[in-house]
Amino acid sequence: MKIAYAMINCNRRDGSARAVNEVAERLAKKHDVHLYARKAEDLDLTQISWHRVPGVNWAEVIDFGSYYLEVNRRVRPGQYDIVHSIGCNTQRGNVITIQNIQPAKKQILDRLGRAENVSPARRLTRWMYLNATCAAEKRLYQHQPGRKAPLFLPVSRGVASELQKHYDIGPAKVRIVPNAADTVRFKPLSEEARKAWRIRNNVPQDRLVAIFAGGEWARKGLDFAIQAMGHLKDVPLTLYVAGDDPDRARFSQMARDTGAADNIIFGGFRKDMPEALGASDLFLFPSWYEAFSLATIEAAASGLPVVATKINGTEDFITPGENGDFVEHDGAHVASILRRLCSQPQNLRQMGANARLRVEQNYTWDRIAQMTEDAYQESLATR
Repeated sequence: MKIAYAMINCNRRDGSARAVNEVAERLAKKHDVHLYARKAEDLDLTQISWHRVPGVNWAEVIDFGSYYLEVNRRVRPGQYDIVHSIGCNTQRGNVITIQNIQPAKKQILDRLGRAENVSPARRLTRWMYLNATCAAEKRLYQHQPGRKAPLFLPVSRGVASELQKHYDIGPAKVRIVPNAADTVRFKPLSEEARKAWRIRNNVPQDRLVAIFAGGEWARKGLDFAIQAMGHLKDVPLTLYVAGDDPDRARFSQMARDTGAADNIIFGGFRKDMPEALGASDLFLFPSWYEAFSLATIEAAASGLPVVATKINGTEDFITPGENGDFVEHDGAHVASILRRLCSQPQNLRQMGANARLRVEQNYTWDRIAQMTEDAYQESLATR
């Protein structure tokens, strides 16, 4: 097959971009693979043809708009068997991976944004970006008589439901192809490696560690994690926050206000996430909205039980009491679940082992690449 991927920036840091890298590299061993991207980092380009798409990469709305216009001009109808668009990056897509549905995400961001301490310029550009991508989604996802329906690949059952709630997709087929984890990079650490990482990063050896990972802290519910720590001062538990946010000062103040600041570490952006996860004891993720968080799967691959809100992705992955547990958007409820889990550290370790096993069975990149290739064959067979 002759396959083209449309993704603005490809790397292994951003979740949706990482999925392109992992799948494209595997399929390039058998097919003629092309990539239309502004940047292509951490990618083996010896078997992939990279078509660099120039443009302005700031602000986000201009980055998207300049890429969108140029890639639509460059990719010609009939040029490729498969044009795989990641989201609404190109109107030429006939296979579309859906990492999130912008109108659904926008509803959450609009509500949370009122409490954020960000500049008016940032608010304006984010509003413009969300509206631009919502419009592009509608043009691509909404069924149009006379146009061949694409094949949609949402990453979770929840995203599939949102797709059909917000858009009339007509006769288009939907196949769930989830995200995955690199089970070689993300794996449980030995006790010696765990101890060494904690010493280097001033993390206590004699306490359990709940790790939170990512940016956009308001959307990902860090405030509930911090509030929970205020209820757990008598529990030997440290919250480690990996990542950063423009509104960091507000969350730091929140930690002080709870009286639990001594038990919360803001670790900043990490290049050593596999080690940070492997040196922790559980993954805490009380997010408001996700498609299927890669951080969740990578934490599970690292041998951590996943403690998260019941949102897209987590509801597909978590079996309460077996490989994690669900929490609500409430600091006191988060605290009650953490208190129970921390009282049974042996059970916590078994749940982490179960989480790792589930990733090995269902969420490896080799499996996802095969599912994607099968979807391509289905798409071609129905044309």
